[in-house]
Amino acid sequence: MSGARNEIQKSMENIRATADMKRNTLFYLEAQRTKKNRGILQHKQSMTMRYAMAVICIFLLAGAGGYQVYRRPVSYISIDVNPSIELAVNRFDRVVSAKGYNADGEDILQHVSLKNISYLQAIERLLQDAYYSRFLNRDSQLVVTVVSEHSDVMMEQINENDSFRALDAMTYSSDTACMAEAHQHEMSFGKYRAFLELSQYDESITVEDCHGMTIGEIQNRIKTCQGHSGSKTTEKHSNGHSGRHGHH
Repeated sequence: MSGARNEIQKSMENIRATADMKRNTLFYLEAQRTKKNRGILQHKQSMTMRYAMAVICIFLLAGAGGYQVYRRPVSYISIDVNPSIELAVNRFDRVVSAKGYNADGEDILQHVSLKNISYLQAIERLLQDAYYSRFLNRDSQLVVTVVSEHSDVMMEQINENDSFRALDAMTYSSDTACMAEAHQHEMSFGKYRAFLELSQYDESITVEDCHGMTIGEIQNRIKTCQGHSGSKTTEKHSNGHSGRHGHH
C-alpha cells in the first residue's frame, strides 16, 4: 500500500499547469470578481433608489402641510424711509411676502423682487437698488423695525450690514399688538411705532399727521421734543440710534 501511495504522490508532483490552464483560471476568477462587484453595485443602487423613494414619499405625505410651514410667517420687518415696506419672514429666514404701505413702497415692490430670499439679502437688495437709492439722501432717515421672538438676533444681524451702517440707519423692535394697530390705520408698524413715541411728547399729533410725514421727519420731531423737554432717552421711550437697538 505504501508503495502505491508513493507512486501516486510522485505522479502528482510531475503535473505542471499549462499556459492555457493558467489563462482560463484567471478569466474565471476575474469573471467571479466582476460578478461580485456588480452585485454590490446593484445592491447600492437599490438602496439608493429605496432611500430616494422614501424621501419622495415623505414629501408627498407632507403635501400641503410642508408648503404651509414654508409660507407661514413667524417674524416681520418694517423698512421705512419715505417708502414703507413690510416683509413677512418664515422660520427659515426667507421672505414669504412683501407689502408696501404707501405709494412709494408699492412702487418700489414693482421694481424689486424680495420674495423667497433671506431677509438679509432682501434688505441688501433694496439698499443696492438704484431705484430705491433715490430715497436715501443726506436728509433721509432709514429705520428698520422688527417684530419677532428673536428680534435681538435679527437686529444684530441687520446692523452688521456695511451698507446699512454707512447710512447711519436705526433699528427698533416692536410687538404684534403695535403691528395690529398699525395695520388698522393702514400704516407700517415701523412708522406707527415712531408715531406712538412722538405722541408721548406731543399729544396733539395724530396718525393722519404722520401719514403725510416721512420717518425722518417724525424722528426729527421726536428729537426736537426731547430737546425742549430736556429729558434723556429712556428705555420706555425707546429712541434707537445708529448701530443700537430700540424697543417699543
